[in-house]
Order: sequence, then structure tokens, then C-alpha cells
Amino acid sequence: MSEASAQRAAVGERSPWSRPGVLLSGAFLLALVLLGVIVAVTGDRGAVVHDAQASTPAAHERASASGDAAGGSCGLPAGQQAIPAGSPPPAQWGTVGAMQVPQNPAVFGPQRSSGPWNTCFAHDPAGALLAAMNLWAEGTAVPAGELFQRLAVGAPTDLGNAAELNSNGPVQFAGYRFDSYTSAEAQVAVVFQGPGGKLLAVVTAMVWHNEDWKYLFPAGGTPAMEVIPDLTGYVPWSAF
Repeated sequence: MSEASAQRAAVGERSPWSRPGVLLSGAFLLALVLLGVIVAVTGDRGAVVHDAQASTPAAHERASASGDAAGGSCGLPAGQQAIPAGSPPPAQWGTVGAMQVPQNPAVFGPQRSSGPWNTCFAHDPAGALLAAMNLWAEGTAVPAGELFQRLAVGAPTDLGNAAELNSNGPVQFAGYRFDSYTSAEAQVAVVFQGPGGKLLAVVTAMVWHNEDWKYLFPAGGTPAMEVIPDLTGYVPWSAF
């Protein structure tokens, strides 16, 4: 192996959280999005990666239910439709997989919990937000294929396994921002804090399907994401 090749191999072995300006592993993200793709980002403001098809009508037409985590109907009332843009909705923090995650079973959900699976969220913005955060936390507890077959719309059937969200060190929620909301779909940028305090915002599309919020799997496999310097423009929300 040449010296240049050896140097490239050494760089490839470093944790993506410690390498601003180069590569962030898609396998790490998709446990965040749990697929083995490579996404380029910068280490200061961050390069935004977009999947333009993720929330188009065509995406909804191609999407089909990939399976429900629990049978029967969900019964939480829709509640207030105001987006929690100034402060987080009231919730308590519980443990799902390797993460702390907000929950309010009586108001926003999850109304049902069985092992790592949390389902039945309220048909309102806070319910969509908590569903998105619980989804990512569940990604630290179960294989990628099983996660998205149960809790996503439009997921392929051959996802297989990928690195866990916390495979390069502890990862926790740091905040969120609503990009859009209708009764049919919510676009929420969920912020993760990884090793060394680095912040990663991942746009998470949730759709109302079969009386619950489900993840709308991106057509290209990878959602829009960005390494951000701080939480300016986001609502801070963390258990720590």
C-alpha cells in the first residue's frame, strides 16, 4: 500500500463526529437512516444534503404501509394543533435503546409500548414530534430492516442491518425545529448531539397513516441533514 493510500485508510477509520470537513458515514446516520451510503458535510455551518422527492405527492403515491407495530386503533385525542415552536411540549424523559427520549403517554403518546416499540401518538404537532424522536431512539435498539418495516411508509424490504446510532459514541437529542406541518405530514429537523458535543440536524418526515405517525422513508434513502455549530433557530430539548 502506498503512503497516500495508507493515509486515506487511516482517515477512513476515524469517527465521523471527529472529522469536520470530510465524510460522515451514512451507516451511522441511518441508524440514523441506517444505510451504507456516504454523505459529504462540512465542519462549520455544514453542507445540507437534500432528498427532493421525500415529501412530494409522488413519494406519497409510491409509499405503502410497511407494517404496523401494533394492531387495532389508537385512541388519543388530537388535542391542540399549535406547533411547539417556542418551547417543548410537556413530557417526561424515558429510556429507549441507548437514548433518553421524551414521552407523554396520556396526552401526546406513545399510548402503547411493547419492548422497544412505542406507537399511537396524538394527531397533532407534538404527537408528530414525539413520534419522530421515539423512532430514532428505537433505531438504537433494533435492526434497521425491522425498524422501518414496522414504523415507516415506503421503506424497501432489503435494508438489512447497519451501524447503530451510537456506534461511534453516546448520542442524545439536543433540540428540534418544525419546517412544516399539516394534518397529513410533518417535517421536523431533529438535532442529535454526538461525541465531543457535535450537533447534527436531520430532517425527519412523518406522515399520518393508519391512525398513527409513521416515518416517510426518503426516496433516495437519505434525508436532508446538516452539521450545525449551535442551536440557533432550534428549540433546545434534552434530558441532560
